[in-house]
Amino acid sequence: MSLGAQSSARFQLAPDTVSVGRVVDLPSHSKPWMAGGWLVLWLVIGGLSTMAQVTRPRRVPESPAPVAPASVPEPEIRIALATSADFATITCDGEMARYDPATATAVPVNARKATVQLEVSPPKSPERYRVEAASFKNRAEAEAAANRLRERVTGPITTRYDARNQTYVVLVGDCAAPEDADALMVSVVDAGFRRPVVTRDGLAAPSRALTPRLGVTAEGGESLLRDADACALVALDEDRAPLKFSGQAYRGRIEVFLNRRGRLTVVNVVPLEAYLRGVVPNELSPTVFSHLEALKAQAIAARTYALKNRGKYAAEGYDLLPTAASQVYRGRGSEHPLSDRAVLETRGIVATYQGEPIDALYTSTSGGRTESSEYVFGSPQPYLKSVLVAPQARTARWVTSTSPVEHWRDPALQRLAREWILLRLAGFTLPEPPRRDYVTAPATVREVTLWLNLTARLAQNREPERPAGNILRLGGFVPALMAALYGTEAPSRLVTPEDARYWLGPVAEQFRPSDQPALAYLMREQILPPTWLAMSDQPLTRGVALSLIARSLVGRGVPSLQSGTARPYDGTALTLRMGKGKEEHRWTLAPDVHLFRNFGGECLPVERVELIGGETVRVYADQDNRVRYLEVTPVMNGATSDRTSQFSWWDVRLTAAELRAQLAKVGINVGDIRELTALARGDSGRVARLQIGGTNGANVVTGLKIRSALGVRETLFVIQHERDATGQLTGVRLIGRGWGHGVGMCQVGAYGLAVEGYTHEQILKHFYAGIALTRLYP
Repeated sequence: MSLGAQSSARFQLAPDTVSVGRVVDLPSHSKPWMAGGWLVLWLVIGGLSTMAQVTRPRRVPESPAPVAPASVPEPEIRIALATSADFATITCDGEMARYDPATATAVPVNARKATVQLEVSPPKSPERYRVEAASFKNRAEAEAAANRLRERVTGPITTRYDARNQTYVVLVGDCAAPEDADALMVSVVDAGFRRPVVTRDGLAAPSRALTPRLGVTAEGGESLLRDADACALVALDEDRAPLKFSGQAYRGRIEVFLNRRGRLTVVNVVPLEAYLRGVVPNELSPTVFSHLEALKAQAIAARTYALKNRGKYAAEGYDLLPTAASQVYRGRGSEHPLSDRAVLETRGIVATYQGEPIDALYTSTSGGRTESSEYVFGSPQPYLKSVLVAPQARTARWVTSTSPVEHWRDPALQRLAREWILLRLAGFTLPEPPRRDYVTAPATVREVTLWLNLTARLAQNREPERPAGNILRLGGFVPALMAALYGTEAPSRLVTPEDARYWLGPVAEQFRPSDQPALAYLMREQILPPTWLAMSDQPLTRGVALSLIARSLVGRGVPSLQSGTARPYDGTALTLRMGKGKEEHRWTLAPDVHLFRNFGGECLPVERVELIGGETVRVYADQDNRVRYLEVTPVMNGATSDRTSQFSWWDVRLTAAELRAQLAKVGINVGDIRELTALARGDSGRVARLQIGGTNGANVVTGLKIRSALGVRETLFVIQHERDATGQLTGVRLIGRGWGHGVGMCQVGAYGLAVEGYTHEQILKHFYAGIALTRLYP
């Protein structure tokens, strides 16, 4: 998407009425010629070439969208596929034809490959230059060499019999000047032919000024066009065999013409709706963001942007670029059924403000809030204002439970709550509610024995080893627990004495050598906290014993917890995406479901938990498929609608040397950098004016230039300076959010709003203030 596209009143006329490069200048606020006064047709659709300057039309009604008269045709868009080419090769798997824009007629071409190249020579000169790649004694060897060259070298390649030397010569190119042939020799050498020479056919032309022209040749060297200033090609069966340029297929026609720099410009001329089919899937992936309403919003924004900026590069003979400088366009090969549907179902609809199509800027990820246009591009637009990227009124997404949590308020019990509930679900008989004096008291031999036996049964260990140590001390209890879980095949057998000593650290000597492997293994699995090792000489408490049992059983899959990613809670059932295939499963929730919230390294019981979608959850369901345990890990990117983007948050560190080198790329040199200062911020908090101070003075950068100056994804960031002991700047850390310029529609946010239930119209009106949707053509 364009990073700095602004509205323009200069536009390219339709190619069926004007020659390449001809432009028309119109007033910036022209009134439509149709009744009702709702459409400003400065778009120059079809052959329209004149219009009167009148007052601004009234605002478009919002619903239903007005429809333009049937006489208004769908416009064409000219996209520059290349702007500085030496040659252009257009291929087609079927028949293609030369197209004459002046008469709108097509003349079939008996070729499936056409190469357009510059011919710099006096007009109609008989002198031609070619590269003789090699010569061979028989025709078969020569043809084989010619085929190898066709795979590596662009241009006409032919074989010719040399009667004098009785050899078959392979010739490459058909150049009007020797320097062109010299340049072509490099490609021939790169193709593996080591001794090419330049040959000349015909007599030298009279000395006069050279005029660059175009020549078109077929694959076998046959001349299709000579002494031309432009060439246009179309596919005769576009649906089955479209034109291709640089390996990509395109709808419409491809024009090649000589530009002002003496190079070739290659333009794809395509109807607007066909153009959008190659834009929408590249601006918002239908495989990643597979919601039709979001793709519809993208289609309308892209259509509006294209029409508003049509003719932006009219002086160069095209309208838009196929890159993020305009809109990413990759032609027919990138089309997708879902984005095609979005384009079809919004055909002809654009976003308008007070009757005029808006400059529909959009950005990938806004970091939670878009920015007002004046802080990025310098000029305010009433419809490009900062908005929060979240639903205006989010539907209730709270899961509630009747299970009380008051008895977990005690910190000594709160940290044990998760293990306590999981053990009860696994079948352990424990006091309800739990009491502080119970969990902090020493465990008894009878209790520990019962717990270990139940652990062995749950782990399906039929032959648990008999404990050898004191099970009422940590050092003896842990090996007994491992024996109950695994029997003779305990993983701790894999822990060497050297491993155990290393993992346990200095406290290893407090335990018997025979107990150390089991202790070290549980530490390795992050089941045994290192701080508990200090209790080696203290009685084993019930809380410690039960916690170790619970954590170990969960590691063995007891009770069976299923993990997935939550969909937004609909108030009736829990929906999770599970597995690599992201299959969705639905569960009902038990009224007394145990709810836990896992955040900041702690998993604590709660009375209710919010599911906005995207949370990582773990559930335990009973035989009736009712969820009895729900553990929720909130989305780390927050609650805004663009949270699914990997660029929702980012963190960049630059050393002082790296920062200085980055600034030098944009011509900023302030010596040794001392400080970065945000002098002003926009409505969203983005840095609008940045001062870069150094030993040679200060430089102030504004708006979008800040991104390129620092080489960061967005201007929504905070600055942290890093200094050495003397106060010298050693580097900066930039903690930021978002990717793009931050103005207009947030693309990932549009998808998030669609998931929340927004329609494409609601999405567009959320991001573009005060707009209406208008259908320009049926």
